[in-house]
Amino acid sequence: MAKNSSWISHRMQKDPFSHQIIGLAMEAHRSLGPGLLEEFYHQDLVARLNKSGIEHLSKPRKDLVYRGHVADTFEPDLVFPGKLIPELKVLRGGFDAEHFTQLLSYSKFWRIRTGMLMDFGKASFLPKRVIYTSKTAKFPEIAIPSFVSNQALARDLIQIATRCLADIGLGYRPTTWRGLISAALRAEFVPFAINPAASVASLGLASLDCIVIQDQAAISVSALGEEVTAMNRARLQTCLRWLDLPWGICFHFGKSAADLTFVSHPKTNLRLP
Repeated sequence: MAKNSSWISHRMQKDPFSHQIIGLAMEAHRSLGPGLLEEFYHQDLVARLNKSGIEHLSKPRKDLVYRGHVADTFEPDLVFPGKLIPELKVLRGGFDAEHFTQLLSYSKFWRIRTGMLMDFGKASFLPKRVIYTSKTAKFPEIAIPSFVSNQALARDLIQIATRCLADIGLGYRPTTWRGLISAALRAEFVPFAINPAASVASLGLASLDCIVIQDQAAISVSALGEEVTAMNRARLQTCLRWLDLPWGICFHFGKSAADLTFVSHPKTNLRLP
């Protein structure tokens, strides 16, 4: 407990409200012990917040609406309006990238700069303060390759993604960006299909991780890193192969930068073992 007490003491002078919430969370951890279901700690902590008269929202559910369409739905564990968003966890290991991404998405959506991951799974209660910083970016300007059979459609897709990026800014998780791009396509009346099914050789149907546009091309939407990776390109190329589409675009909404890359249908036939 000494390490946690030192951490809290250091933060106390800078953020007394967070310190107060951590204190109540520690009381819940001591009362129940580590490693139970997350919901038990949530209920215990909410009861302590109510007893202390601290304003909060418990599991508020709210839609992210973009251009008149729902892009995603957010339901954080707790929200202290204008002050703090804690996210409760019961972990065997440490916090991973998915936890930070989830919390930062909540912070961006609720416009609350300070978030906190709380782990009730260990012998000692472990809080991790996470600060959200708003960032903007632009896609790089690249020439449309000659293998793109419908260059007007390609320009339209880039324009739609560019507007979405300018309107929203960076900071959301991959599922949210897929929802935002889908909402933008709906607003522009562009026909599309999400995660289309395709027959893979004689093995059966597979749901492919992409968005098919007007039955002419496919796009992939990723986030978190800084650029389109070789894996992103390879996965989209697999989609193009089994959907028999000539080209696609990888759109990436990173931590501090945005990227896009054109991908063509694979030229070589892959053989099953």
